[in-house]
Amino acid sequence: MKRSVKHSISAMALASFMFIAFGSMDDDKNESDSSSGGTSVNADVSTTKKIGETLPTKYFDVTVNSAGVDDRVNTGNEFSNLPREEGTRYLIINTTFKNTSNESRAIFEGEVLINYNGQEYLYDKSEVVMAEGWGLFFDQINPLTSKTTNIVYKIPAEIKGVAYYRPGRSGKKDLIELGNIE
Repeated sequence: MKRSVKHSISAMALASFMFIAFGSMDDDKNESDSSSGGTSVNADVSTTKKIGETLPTKYFDVTVNSAGVDDRVNTGNEFSNLPREEGTRYLIINTTFKNTSNESRAIFEGEVLINYNGQEYLYDKSEVVMAEGWGLFFDQINPLTSKTTNIVYKIPAEIKGVAYYRPGRSGKKDLIELGNIE
């Protein structure tokens, strides 16, 4: 009996933690849900930014400094590198997030949209790279401070087409064009 009580308490504590930790993710859901309307890019040329331009979102100014595709990820630490995998490549996006809010905010990776052969594909799972300057594993930054990091998405080697990056916690039309994936 004691063991089941401990498990119940542990489960309740975990659920509470998850509610608190991820509850802030929904605070801007109503006005800027990034994926509930499907994967359509619907790129509006007047609002879509390019590499090097700053995209203002509700909480962050987001700038993609560079983007490129490689067959492996070299972090400078052999234990954190992502090796070459048959049939895949890595899209690496170097991005700066500046918190424009008046309180600290959590940063989330976001998603990549690529139109390939008339079909739009959504890549919303970034790769975990355990090295400084790579990824946003539960990162949070204070007001008016910035963080620059590399975000990595695994994509099929065959895919080609124009790619767009939609930062986490941004609106459906908040896009940064990454250029053509070759």
